[in-house]
Amino acid sequence: MIPLLFLLVPLAVNPWGLDPYLVKNLLAAMALCYVSVKALGGQGIRRGPLSLRILFFLALIFLSLASSSNISVFALKLAGTAGILLLYFFIDEKTGEKALDFLSYAVISVSAIAIIQKIYFLLFSLNSSFAGRVYSTLGNPNFLSSYLLISFPLFIYWTEKKNKRYLTPLPYAAILLSETAGSILALIPLLALFFFKEKGKNKLSLPALLFPLHLLIIIAALFTTDISSKEMSVRERFFKWKVGVEILKDRPVLGAGWGGVKSNFALYQNKVKRDFQLKSTSESKIHNDYIQIMAESGLAGAAAYLWLLISALLLLRKKNFHAFAALIAFMLDSVTNFPMELPASLMFLPLIFSFGEKEKGDVLLFPSAPLRAALAGLSLFFLFIIAKDFSSDILRKNGYDSYAAGDFKRAEASWLRAHELSPTSGKTAYALGMLYVNQKKYPTAINMFRESIRIRHYGEVYNNLGNALYLSGNIPSAVKAWEKAVELECPEKESIQKSILLLSR
Repeated sequence: MIPLLFLLVPLAVNPWGLDPYLVKNLLAAMALCYVSVKALGGQGIRRGPLSLRILFFLALIFLSLASSSNISVFALKLAGTAGILLLYFFIDEKTGEKALDFLSYAVISVSAIAIIQKIYFLLFSLNSSFAGRVYSTLGNPNFLSSYLLISFPLFIYWTEKKNKRYLTPLPYAAILLSETAGSILALIPLLALFFFKEKGKNKLSLPALLFPLHLLIIIAALFTTDISSKEMSVRERFFKWKVGVEILKDRPVLGAGWGGVKSNFALYQNKVKRDFQLKSTSESKIHNDYIQIMAESGLAGAAAYLWLLISALLLLRKKNFHAFAALIAFMLDSVTNFPMELPASLMFLPLIFSFGEKEKGDVLLFPSAPLRAALAGLSLFFLFIIAKDFSSDILRKNGYDSYAAGDFKRAEASWLRAHELSPTSGKTAYALGMLYVNQKKYPTAINMFRESIRIRHYGEVYNNLGNALYLSGNIPSAVKAWEKAVELECPEKESIQKSILLLSR
């Protein structure tokens, strides 16, 4: 079951939902549930050299619940993170080898689809999604490049074992086509590792030859492309990082709770100076896993995570070069991206860790039935949480489709059911609020806007909460909501300030 996961997760897509990677989280949760239930019957549980470090990190994540402001958001992210990292306990040497085969088939498929996609964009669709950048089956160019960057060293390991090095340029080309600057730059040290590993040989071979080629491509790009087009993206990244640091400064021990950036980003973003207009006053990803982990689990959780990574690096450095390089790739990707948030990328961690030193006590049975039952129960809980959100996501999309078609009654029913199933999307509650405003059901709209605010503090939601309160006749509360929207740097703050000024006369 677990080896097959490395083929299915990256290739799985869900055309009936909005979130491109919820189906991938669902598959991972199903796999963990399957092997955990089998453990009830006495299946061996792997106890590797990194077991205690993984459990310690997960324990500190769980403790961050104490500072979480939204339990539903916390539970959903915990289910995704723990549900994948716990797979480590079921990946033995034989399972790891099979997983490597399936992973490589997936890399070939994902890369080939990306290349075909680029050809299609060039020939038929100049105004394609993401401005012509490929995303294959991962849903986003950044997610694609993250997946291929981390899998690249393991894929090379497989091509060397199978004598198929000629396939090495395939994922490399797909990374370039994704046009993700962070991943393209991260390839420099990664390819350098392979170059210097083979430097002493009389004749360099793939992938070492890609290192000088990659340097030439980057130098050429510096002279032929408009680098200034990336300037805003870089500024936004630094802004998000600084907001994450502000959250940490306020909550240094346990952070804002796992998933807490989603609920707290807007409350801290106005503490950071900037000279550009915000696209939105909320964010759930900081685009740097180290800062995000610190912001959500505090210095304690970040220390546990770094202890895990450094221990794995020291372990793999002498045991398996390719797994060592894959972990380096994961750590590099974490600087500008968020592989800890992406199931197709995160699932590489337990596999990479499994290439560490094998010990006599590497596989054992849990000592008691209650512990085996606890693991199975926890896995079922994770599956339940993710399955609810997966179903909710389909209902959210049905609601948007119905609204676009003018079927407001059906849209309302879909969104209400989606929010009831999994109250983790502030956008769903916001959409309901706007629907009720249009229907002049202002008290109900006000309640839905407040529901949205409890999930994530969008300045835009405060603005429309103020509008609904004003239309219902509650002027003092409307002014307070508008003032909060201005405080959170809502993009419409100038018109909001005019409204406040007119009512203050």
